[in-house]
Amino acid sequence: MHDTERTPLFPRYAMNPNLQIFLNRNTLYHRLPSNMDTRHEEEYKEYYDPPSFPIFSICRPRNRLILTLILGFLLIFILFLILFRGNEEDIRIYTKMEELSTSSETVKIQAQTLAISKSSLKSGMEKYLKSIDPKEPYPDDVNAVKPHHIRVIGAMGDSLTIGSRAQNILDDTRTQYPGNAYFTGMDAEVDGHLTIYNIFRVIAEETGNKLYGGSTGVGYGDNAGFDVAIGGMKSDDILRQAQVLVQKIRAVKEIDVEKDWKLVSLWIGTNDVGDLGYGDRPPIPVDQYKAYIEKGISYLKENLPRTIVTVIAMFPPQLLQEAHSIMTTGHRPDSEERQKQRDELSDGYRNASYKIQNEGKFNDKNFTVVVQPFATEYTDAYVDQQGHYNSAFYAVDLFHLSKLGHAILAKHYWQNLFEPVGEKTKKADLGDTSEHIFELDEHNSFIKTLGNSKQ
Repeated sequence: MHDTERTPLFPRYAMNPNLQIFLNRNTLYHRLPSNMDTRHEEEYKEYYDPPSFPIFSICRPRNRLILTLILGFLLIFILFLILFRGNEEDIRIYTKMEELSTSSETVKIQAQTLAISKSSLKSGMEKYLKSIDPKEPYPDDVNAVKPHHIRVIGAMGDSLTIGSRAQNILDDTRTQYPGNAYFTGMDAEVDGHLTIYNIFRVIAEETGNKLYGGSTGVGYGDNAGFDVAIGGMKSDDILRQAQVLVQKIRAVKEIDVEKDWKLVSLWIGTNDVGDLGYGDRPPIPVDQYKAYIEKGISYLKENLPRTIVTVIAMFPPQLLQEAHSIMTTGHRPDSEERQKQRDELSDGYRNASYKIQNEGKFNDKNFTVVVQPFATEYTDAYVDQQGHYNSAFYAVDLFHLSKLGHAILAKHYWQNLFEPVGEKTKKADLGDTSEHIFELDEHNSFIKTLGNSKQ
């Protein structure tokens, strides 16, 4: 080999032949014409120099491909923006998810409920609302009270009345939700969640009156308003609850205790069944159950004039205490003997409520007791409109009521309030979750009592 010949940087057999020529262009044996040098230098410059795209080079095949890809991506991005903005409103309307602003960006599922628009509610009460005379005297007789006369709403009872497990978010671990309770709940307005208080609130707004006692939020405390129910309580706690309720109402200076009409709900008994249900103690006897309730009502009568006490009659055990077994196994729990004992005890508690109403010792011009039996003949777990068992009515334990369950109760409780004693619905269609409630007019708007039901 001539001593002036260069050694290639890598084996010649691995090279492109043209590249071999370019690298060895100065050797004695591979000298190329000068015009060939110039051509190869320009060809390989594209491999080692940064690419450039002058305007006059756009039409080159390679550059046309790059330009086409860029324009394609831009077009797709613009279409995505248009489609996203066009569907943004639909996403807000139809989504059933609520994204909470947490560090983990957790997506929470909102609990189902039943609501009614204010316009629909007002439409169903149009005749009643128009019949109200602004100059009418405020009634001094319990048998003449209509919804717009009510100024105070309260409730006594157990976990079912305080809204235990009636959460807004399905996996919320907190326990009491008085803001969703069927009678006093007012966290949302009636177009967000149906409760007795929310219906009365719309009527109060339409007639320019104030309403007191609504409950909000979670847990026990001042937020519970005049809902003094406590989870796990039995009938022997009703006297204490009555005392607390009177104290709370009298503490509000804006309430005229002697003059303002009050509506107080009482629902107790699911824990009284003791070890025949979820408890571990013997059941409270029927006569003792009646005596406990009478003590509480007596205290209200002595200290809370102008009050209507509305008592929810004891439900059959299938709807609450036995719902878990019925919905998970298809049959009632325990032996037939225990089922019979539970049925008889529930019937006894219910009959005790009727006796308190019908004996009349609490009925006078300023006070009365009325039983509401809307679910007393519902001898099964909850069934929806399709005739299927549906757990949406219940909380996760299949015993307490869900937020939806509270709204369903309010819907049928409302109707019972205006049905005459002796003619009240006893097997309400709980599966009816339509956005419609019992309508009022100028003739059927009295809150029914033993006295005005005979008229």
